[in-house]
Amino acid sequence: MKNTFLYIGTLIFLVGCELFVIGTAPKKIKPVEVNQKSPIGTIYLFKLELDSNNIPAATKILATPKGTQYLAIEKLDLYDEVERLGRLLSNKPITYIKADSLTQSSYKVSVEFDYIHKMQFTTYKIDDAWFITEYTE
Repeated sequence: MKNTFLYIGTLIFLVGCELFVIGTAPKKIKPVEVNQKSPIGTIYLFKLELDSNNIPAATKILATPKGTQYLAIEKLDLYDEVERLGRLLSNKPITYIKADSLTQSSYKVSVEFDYIHKMQFTTYKIDDAWFITEYTE
């Protein structure tokens, strides 16, 4: 009888140990909204437009390095360059992304595609939307 209580007590203790987690909690990944309300969301939107081969929409996300939007004829001139960039990044997943603020309305975003290809984007806030002003490979 005494051994039975000891056996049941040991089992309850061992089952109760599952309530305590030893170690650190897993990191929660924040989802990124794919829109122009944030610098990182703008990069994801640009990549999404390139993957869907929607060149006109991808050029609408670009702006001049001075922080103004391109004219329609200037956007038309950018189509070839954006198509080239789309072929370069076609269907490569974003494996790493990091944003660094330059000013309150300008961010430099480092992006790694498929663990190999690295690019840097400079984004600028115009009115309430973020635009890509420069990118380097």
